[in-house]
Amino acid sequence: MPELPEIETVRRVVGPQVEGRTFVSVRAADNRILANTDPPGLSERLTGRTVVSVGRRGKALLLYDDLGGHTVIRFGMTGQLYVCPPDTTEERHTHEVFFLDDGMELRYVDPRRFGHIWHFRRDEEDTSGIRGLGLEPDDPGLDAGYLKDRLGRRSITVKEGLLDQTVVAGIGNIWSDEMLFEAGICPLTPCRDLTDGQFEDLAHVIPDIISFAIGKNAVSREEYLEGRGRRYYDIGYLRAYGHEGDPCPRCGKTFVRDTAGGRGTCWCPGCQRR
Repeated sequence: MPELPEIETVRRVVGPQVEGRTFVSVRAADNRILANTDPPGLSERLTGRTVVSVGRRGKALLLYDDLGGHTVIRFGMTGQLYVCPPDTTEERHTHEVFFLDDGMELRYVDPRRFGHIWHFRRDEEDTSGIRGLGLEPDDPGLDAGYLKDRLGRRSITVKEGLLDQTVVAGIGNIWSDEMLFEAGICPLTPCRDLTDGQFEDLAHVIPDIISFAIGKNAVSREEYLEGRGRRYYDIGYLRAYGHEGDPCPRCGKTFVRDTAGGRGTCWCPGCQRR
């Protein structure tokens, strides 16, 4: 499932292509994707609207329109969003097509249909869940004190703590493994057992790892379209996630795989001692 760095890549590629553009019509075909309206309703809400800006909150992409409304897109596991010329062959599982005033098309494709799209008018309450998200990883307020206040008395593992979107927004299974490896913290450690120094280390590595991932995921508009919106992440440089059975690049011990809160986690017993 795409996490914050991957959705930021989508924003950086798609945003400049749709900002300032007007939806001349919308073709919505799947009620299971639309969370708070139906296909005719989405078309009525967005036709004639101009995209003022494109943002991101956690793992969600946000399109703000000229009437003060906003569209929230969550990609689920297989969601793809890209801008293409109208003569581009339409992929199977293309559920929504937004026709732009420059002749281009913004298409949402989702084979497994786990993603969701909401649209909220200016006076509507946002029920997509983004209101309850915690701090962004690059928020200046995300320091050791904040993490200790939100996690320091909890018995859940630190892996689960990092996955709690109400604490820090946008971190998922991949990047939590990378953060914990970089900080030298075992993912099975209960949050309440973390030391002040470990909270300091986490507060340092969280924004650094996210920034690093965003930089590594950078892709050109042409490459992104060639991959039909699938090329928004690159995992070839991961140091911990998915490396169970491999030697640790720091100490040489073998990575092991455990579960924390029902989620798989990979860690080094040499560098991340319990």
